[in-house]
Amino acid sequence: MDMSLIIRRTFHSCSRLCIREKQQESLIINQAKHLVQQNKRGDSYRLTSFPEITPLTPIQSRTASKLFAKPTRFLTSVFEPEKLPSYEKPEIAFVGRSNVGKSTLINRLTNNNKLVKTSSKPGHTKSLNFFDIANQMTLVDMPGYGFQSRETWGDLILYYLRNRTQLKRLFIIIDPIAGLKETDKQIMQILDQQPLSYQIILTKRDRLSKEAFEKSKSVIEEYLVNHAICCYPEILVTGKRRKSQKNSLEQITQDIIRVQWTIMTATGITSSS
Repeated sequence: MDMSLIIRRTFHSCSRLCIREKQQESLIINQAKHLVQQNKRGDSYRLTSFPEITPLTPIQSRTASKLFAKPTRFLTSVFEPEKLPSYEKPEIAFVGRSNVGKSTLINRLTNNNKLVKTSSKPGHTKSLNFFDIANQMTLVDMPGYGFQSRETWGDLILYYLRNRTQLKRLFIIIDPIAGLKETDKQIMQILDQQPLSYQIILTKRDRLSKEAFEKSKSVIEEYLVNHAICCYPEILVTGKRRKSQKNSLEQITQDIIRVQWTIMTATGITSSS
């Protein structure tokens, strides 16, 4: 059997397991087997990396850009679990350690540099902040973790993750310079136990050389392949244009569009209208 087909089927099966209905929880015990497949001869293959990414088509790129070019509106901030709004639109949420570039990324995705306040002070965001995107989905900016995490956001963020039926995917922001920290792994373990689909976005690509970035990405991907259960098998990447580096503006733009398109597919939206 074609190895690429094995890889696609393997991760397709894994993603189907990562749904939130209670009756599926018993399947978590067997999900560790999702990394191993056999061909007709009985030979076993163990995945060592995520499948190769297929480039977006021009139509997909235009659709994503068009949707996120529409106005994004702030809806509300929530500090207590019992005050979570009952929106019906599909939701995606962003979370990460303090100062990993989460606020900057959200502003770039929505083409609004003033939408989310950025701060160099750890733990700046302390609430769940809800935004409407193009009147089609809700984006949730979650408090950063890793800086007095349990005291600052523990109950709120855990309640949201365990009870929010509108949440279609959680995007975990990782700084490739620092790599995966224990708090990142703890969040993934919680999501695997739910189970709840999540996906990794690496920021600050521009702050590392190409070789250093690829090495960090490879280490993170290896951990995900070996330990994560409900992680969507594609690592997204973002960065800034720096005059001192030869990073392509076109590549940086395409990286953002890739994230935008991924958000659309995660929420089931296929049109910008």
